[in-house]
Amino acid sequence: MRWHVLRDPNLRVLLAGQTLNMFGNSAMYIVLAIWVKDLTGSTSQAGLTFLLIAISTLLAPAAGMVADRFPRRWVLFVDDILTGLLVASLLTVHDRGDVWLIYAVTFGYGCSGQVYRAARGGLLHSMVPGELLGDANGLFSSLSQGVRIIGPIVGAAIYTSAGGGAVALVNVATFFLSAGSYLLLRRLPDLARPSTQDGTREPFFQEVIAGLKHVARHAVIRRLVLASAVAFTGAGMINVAIFALVDEGLHRPAAIIGVLGGVQGVGSVIAGLSVGPTMRRIGEYATASIGFLLNGVGLAAAATATLPGVVAGAILVGLGLPMVLVAEITLVQRRTPAEMQGRAISASDAFIDVPFAIAIGVGAAVISVVGFRPIYLSVAASFTLVGLALLRYTSVTRPSAESTVDETADESAVERIDDRTPDRAPDPA
Repeated sequence: MRWHVLRDPNLRVLLAGQTLNMFGNSAMYIVLAIWVKDLTGSTSQAGLTFLLIAISTLLAPAAGMVADRFPRRWVLFVDDILTGLLVASLLTVHDRGDVWLIYAVTFGYGCSGQVYRAARGGLLHSMVPGELLGDANGLFSSLSQGVRIIGPIVGAAIYTSAGGGAVALVNVATFFLSAGSYLLLRRLPDLARPSTQDGTREPFFQEVIAGLKHVARHAVIRRLVLASAVAFTGAGMINVAIFALVDEGLHRPAAIIGVLGGVQGVGSVIAGLSVGPTMRRIGEYATASIGFLLNGVGLAAAATATLPGVVAGAILVGLGLPMVLVAEITLVQRRTPAEMQGRAISASDAFIDVPFAIAIGVGAAVISVVGFRPIYLSVAASFTLVGLALLRYTSVTRPSAESTVDETADESAVERIDDRTPDRAPDPA
């Protein structure tokens, strides 16, 4: 990890605000499902909260268009304020008859996340020089994983002691504080849409699908996005199979899943801090390939259904996931025009998340028939084959000797943070 990137005061402010945002979200997500389970007594109705969040991926192209039509800083500000107000409505939930409101908030949460990822990715592209994007993305990935270790624990503790309304209040506060952090950003490079000769815009539908077309037509981006889609489609079934692994394989209570999540999170924190330098040395494809292979080995180890194997698997998956995800978003950012960042990021997310969501449903349907081990082994094989297949293309994104970034180059890159190209107009604030 090159810490020079944190010399930018705007990035430090953004990082502080995002820490609050991620903490509140990670605390709230798990509580939404627990709250529904307590009110209805139904596991399937509780599981519907995760499905609603996944379904929101279908709106990703529209979310990307919003992030590409308005300055990203203000998109994030409005998104946080509106989502905070939406979460505040959970204070009116009292009994089973109010479960519909939890579902509505959950779906809104998912839609908010689509806008958030598109706008933040575009904002980072404007703020950070291209050679440091991997470091910035890795830093945010590491932060996200670290917060996920403690956020659900804190959320569950507050829910147990004070109820869902108290967790909602905490989450509302984190959204408003995060929104306030955007107001502290100064001289911020942000989106400036290129003007057309006749002053007209593309037709609305064409604007919406432009990101999908860009990802589909750009061979370098398409290859990595499709590789991720294939691998993560199977991974959706792991979200279901892990409960059977713990119950039938380890013969442990479901609570151990939280511990395993913490172990995985530690691996992800480490990987997030190292993925930027790794991409500078070997490129996005090779980094992602290593990540796919680590996931494959980790899932195979977990399939042994022994405690050492499952713990080792959690560590390897924790190391592998950020390598794939950070490499993918960094590649999209680096090879997409500034005015299309939001739509391209949203489109790549949709290509991966839609089949992932479908796989969750498939996993729920087949787990009682095939058991956890065939699912783990088949998904492990999928990750491994994808990683091996991608190895043959690593030269496509391998940095040349002349473009290798050393410490001096990092220093000059940070100095260029306020020296932007014309398509990244400075914000008057």
